[in-house]
Amino acid sequence: MLITLTACGKNKSTAISAPINYVPNCYDPQIAEGLELETILNNCFEGLVRIDASGNIQKAAAQAWTVSPDGLTYTFALRDDAKWYVPKSATKALGEDFVKSLDTRVTAEDFAYGIMRVLDKNTGSPYAYMLDAVSRAYATDDVTLVIELKKPFEGLLTTLALPICMPCKEAFFLETAGRYGLSTSLLLSNGPFYLGLFDEDIGAVTLKKNPDYKGSYRALSDTIRLFVPDEEKPREFSIRTASREETTDLGTEYKVSHYKNAVKAFCFNCSNETLNTFRSIRLAFAHSTDIDALVGKGISRAEGVIPSACLLQAGTSYRANANVLRGPEFDLGKADEIYRALKERNEAQEIPDDLTLNLKLVCLESDLDGVKTIIQGWQKTFGVALTLTFESFVTQEELDAVINKGDYDIAYTTIVTSDFLASEYLKNFTSDSAKNIINLQNPEFDKLVNSALGSEDSDKLTDILVECENYLLNNAYIIPTVSRDTYIVQNETAADVTVRPSGSVYAFYK
Repeated sequence: MLITLTACGKNKSTAISAPINYVPNCYDPQIAEGLELETILNNCFEGLVRIDASGNIQKAAAQAWTVSPDGLTYTFALRDDAKWYVPKSATKALGEDFVKSLDTRVTAEDFAYGIMRVLDKNTGSPYAYMLDAVSRAYATDDVTLVIELKKPFEGLLTTLALPICMPCKEAFFLETAGRYGLSTSLLLSNGPFYLGLFDEDIGAVTLKKNPDYKGSYRALSDTIRLFVPDEEKPREFSIRTASREETTDLGTEYKVSHYKNAVKAFCFNCSNETLNTFRSIRLAFAHSTDIDALVGKGISRAEGVIPSACLLQAGTSYRANANVLRGPEFDLGKADEIYRALKERNEAQEIPDDLTLNLKLVCLESDLDGVKTIIQGWQKTFGVALTLTFESFVTQEELDAVINKGDYDIAYTTIVTSDFLASEYLKNFTSDSAKNIINLQNPEFDKLVNSALGSEDSDKLTDILVECENYLLNNAYIIPTVSRDTYIVQNETAADVTVRPSGSVYAFYK
């Protein structure tokens, strides 16, 4: 009778579902890139530390750590009960003898090996630069990890929470012979979940509760299902993003949170020779842009190029330290003065260009009215020299596709941060970034951003980031207009799911 009552009283688990943009095909943390992978790996792996919903550092695999007086040596004391989850299919993939002999303890050596893989240039880790300050990582015993630095680096703990610093079992990695993370059978997990399934054809990834996990973070469900949205097969998600308008009609059974992780901005494509060459033209546009005309009920002016959600480091707001930064203010007289001086130089044949501006402007259909209001100021400055061709799009995805191809001269778009660190956000505009939507190729700006990535302390980092942000503003490469929030809607099933300050990486554990 006791057995029967226990069975009847057991709560039936309900799967949590969430949308993803695509299904990744490789789950190796050391080479992982993109929000989908960061969410999946954040749940399937456990680093030395974790970043919570407020952006603070919390203990994870490490239960304590010390830092040497000179800031060059970090020593971590690990839990001694952590185990790797070995998928049953690993036996078929790697052989029964190997799986039976595998040491499934998660040790300090596993963390050292993961970090040293990132530092190995042959790995090709896209975020290796984040560990530039690290000299080496090594284990002194099974539960003690030492990380030595070339120079003090206050951001080390923040970096250690990211996928690149997840542990990697060397024996298992080598046995996969270059196939690590390419299938569910070729990946070990030490987090609250393990990778149960991924299928690009059906657009789905499934995470399952890890029965071998002994850490402090409780899985919120036995199953997490991540799907690529399909218009032909619409589904109700447990947690998803929504527009502000959508959230007004939701019932009390939904939890709504918002994140200031985006700005709307006019972006100038530096692939256009005229726009790239003549700073004066960009400044004339900036001084002709009446941003206040776009501010209204529920819409506030952007506080800078960097969205307010971005952090300086884990637990520290960038914007609170940097304050509000403004570019050239609306001043038609100043715009006319700048453009007139440029025309005079052109007439004197001091510059080899006719200054005729035949430009393609792209934006969302919903932004057309606001854009046309702004263009009135532009026309007052440039007159007949400015000819604009409009192309508008219904969805942000359609607009992003055109911008990513560089098929525009001016884009009015929403720039959403996928990075919760301000330094990582700015790196998107450096010459070698695949996310560089303005196609800026500027060694001076690149040098500034790189110095921020290697900054030793918070005060110095703030100063450098402010200089980087002002560089984009004062050279009018980007004209931020209004702040945009991302709204996260959660039903009762996903009520306890937490989200990073950037409003992007989900934690399906508590």
